[in-house]
Amino acid sequence: MSGRQYMRNISELSFSGYKFILYYAELMDQWIAEFPHNHALYEIYYVVDGSIKIRIADRVTEIKKEQACFLSKDIRHHVLYEPDVPKKYFALIFDLVLHDTNALKGPDGPMEYRDIFDAMEIVNKNRFYISKPLSEQHLLATFEREIRERKVGWNTQAVMICYQFFIRALRMIATKAVTDIRFSGKENLAMSVSKYIHTHYREEISVQSVAEALNVTPRHINRAYKSMFSTTFMKNTNLLRIAYAKDFLCTTDDSIEEIAEKIGFSSSRALYKLFKQYEGGYISQYRERHNTKEEGISCCQYH
Repeated sequence: MSGRQYMRNISELSFSGYKFILYYAELMDQWIAEFPHNHALYEIYYVVDGSIKIRIADRVTEIKKEQACFLSKDIRHHVLYEPDVPKKYFALIFDLVLHDTNALKGPDGPMEYRDIFDAMEIVNKNRFYISKPLSEQHLLATFEREIRERKVGWNTQAVMICYQFFIRALRMIATKAVTDIRFSGKENLAMSVSKYIHTHYREEISVQSVAEALNVTPRHINRAYKSMFSTTFMKNTNLLRIAYAKDFLCTTDDSIEEIAEKIGFSSSRALYKLFKQYEGGYISQYRERHNTKEEGISCCQYH
């Protein structure tokens, strides 16, 4: 077959925490012969049309249309040469590598890497695995067009298509939903704690209760939050509650006991004490100066 179109260079996509490295990708047919080989990389064969026979170690296995065959690292294999049997198939050679130092912005990459690697465990355990049928002809046609036309950005687009194909094929192996809520990056954890505070400030919350809800240690929460916001978890929680208290003082006739309960303080005494600490004055004086309930205007804002 002349004019073969394939990825001629090693390329990679870098995510938060890990890399997808593409070593080789090509759409092939019955006219291409393969020699027996093995390598310290993962490989996928996907049949677009017809079927192929692969010798994997000492066993010949048939892969039918729209099935993907995942091969583990370091297993000897090759597609049997049958030029009289029409077929079209896709070969993808790749690896997944965890970064030495974890980026902390964006999705929780190290956690996603573990999810993917756990899903690949069935391949590593059995040496190879044949997936359920999946229809990806349109995606692979786009891949073929990108490497044929070579328009600006074609290489990155082709690698992204290969990664997308890998993930879609992997889902035919691992159908279980990901439920792990652990965190790897301090910024990710700090933002999740902040969201938790805004959602649960009306309740009695503490570092311990938030740690239990997010399945991390209290020390981890304190360090991550202080690093991100330059203040403590409890101080920001109290400032948020005081901001809401000021709004109630401005716009309602609720008693101090009622307001304290609405914003998560255990008693009106706690509200009086913290209001004096953070605002430098008394609740009664603040309400007299700022009460605007008749106009229905909130006098307080908190960002």
